[in-house]
Amino acid sequence: MKRTPRLVPLGARLPNQKAEARLRQAWPFVVGPALADRTRPLRVERDILVMGCWELARIGPLREAAAAVWPQIRDRIRRALGLTLSGLQVVPCDPPVETPAAPKDPDPLRRALRLLEARRKERIRLGLESE
Repeated sequence: MKRTPRLVPLGARLPNQKAEARLRQAWPFVVGPALADRTRPLRVERDILVMGCWELARIGPLREAAAAVWPQIRDRIRRALGLTLSGLQVVPCDPPVETPAAPKDPDPLRRALRLLEARRKERIRLGLESE
């Protein structure tokens, strides 16, 4: 009997995927605001947290300090996220790409009128309203 391939949910292949996403959100709490501005969690490989830093001059001191600070960080991650990690690796990475904020229309009335017009067009398209 030949087995047919089936789709596998994305989270089934990476059991820590949700915990890693929560780690990215809680990163300032885990490492503190000063480090959060210069580093980011990249991934978890074999229970080792890979942390990226885009300031190359700070990677050496971060690696040296990691041995002393890692137990505190590990305990925070375990308590807050339920993720059990055994080590920390600091690697160079690119800085995060900043997404430009959408320019807001300074006139709130014009914004409201555009929204109403878009809703009216949608109702016409759905046949709920006539032109």
